[in-house]
Amino acid sequence: MRSTTLTLVLAILGCSAALAQQSSGNPALIVPKLDVSLGYNFMRANAPPGGCPCFSLNGGYLAAGVHIVDWLSVEGEATGGRANDISLLGQNLNLITVAAGPRVTLSGHRIVPFGEALFGIAHGSDSYFPTGTSFTTSASSFALSAGGGLDYSINHRYAIRALDVQYLRTAFPNGNSNTQNHLMIGAGLVVKFGGHMHWSPAPVAREEKRPSEISFTCSSVTPTVKEGDIIEVSGHAFTSPDQLALDYAWTSDSGVIIGSGRMIAVKTAGMAPGDYHVKGKAALLSSPTTFAECEVPFHVSARPVAVANGAGSSLTPAEIAKSDVIFHENVQDALFDYDSAEIRPDAKVAIEHAGKFLTEHPDIQVLIEGYADDRGSAEYNLGLGAQRASAARTALMEQGIPPERLKIISYGKEAQVCVQQTEQCWQQNRRAAFSMHH
Repeated sequence: MRSTTLTLVLAILGCSAALAQQSSGNPALIVPKLDVSLGYNFMRANAPPGGCPCFSLNGGYLAAGVHIVDWLSVEGEATGGRANDISLLGQNLNLITVAAGPRVTLSGHRIVPFGEALFGIAHGSDSYFPTGTSFTTSASSFALSAGGGLDYSINHRYAIRALDVQYLRTAFPNGNSNTQNHLMIGAGLVVKFGGHMHWSPAPVAREEKRPSEISFTCSSVTPTVKEGDIIEVSGHAFTSPDQLALDYAWTSDSGVIIGSGRMIAVKTAGMAPGDYHVKGKAALLSSPTTFAECEVPFHVSARPVAVANGAGSSLTPAEIAKSDVIFHENVQDALFDYDSAEIRPDAKVAIEHAGKFLTEHPDIQVLIEGYADDRGSAEYNLGLGAQRASAARTALMEQGIPPERLKIISYGKEAQVCVQQTEQCWQQNRRAAFSMHH
């Protein structure tokens, strides 16, 4: 019987300790510093004289445990029960046990299993204990109990002891073996005091990397041109979640595409009057199957025959160059401060002079090009260039120039007139440039 008891104790301790390493990670529960349990206790027992046939005792228990670590506590328990007419002699029995020992608990779960091994004393009274040729009505003995059970946690303060099953061994005199083996079953309420939240941190959910998304739009400031002119097209691409490298491809119904990247032009020389389209495609360099497309319509009209001096002949190259020089002498670039699209006083003076010149030459169409220096992202500077071109256009309109004579386009930092990393060079690139647009 001693070997069976030792095996049972070691099995309970070993299994419970192994389970205690595997917290379920319930963050709603508490491992208390102290727990107190009170409840009903039933015992299937034997007693003097002569051992079984067994009988039943009904009573209660009081237990308290102090946690050393989450899974290990020191437990103290007292039980008490009474049985009447336990043998042919008609004697009764009051049985009290007081014991203490280690308890192993699988904490951090709604259902908390535990195992324990307790050692102490037992005292019987109001009964018959034979001692040789005489007897006594009370006696004491060592007590050894081992077992386990289940607690159900209601909240951080209360739990229900749903089951507590223990083997109890005593050594009262009974005129025979002086050894008794009992089965105790209990249930009750557990009250928890103090303690700390106990849970295994939930694993951090790893966000699945989703394929990048591309938005791609394109536009032209010259949607209608005369045959022979150039259509300028700008593409605006954004990738999510990151700004990734892109490859651009362009096609047109007719004409010759000039350039590559986000900004291209289409030469319309030799094209018949009519409606056409430029189509663009932006694809990830790292994943060419991830792409977005855009489309820009444009119209080509017939070019009227230029007349000079009533002779029916076109302007000569020398005359065109001279008119271009005169234009730039009177319509000069507007310069801007760093990261700003506000018209400065010097730019305001230049635009006022340009407005007077353009008013005197109502046949001149103007293309306003917005630029930025090379600091900052390409996308940001493309937007900043558009703001500068728009600000210059608004300033000319305030001088009385009709808006249909003014077209705008942004090159951002794509076309730099100066490439040195100096403030003087950067200032030359922060501008709205004006050119005659045929």
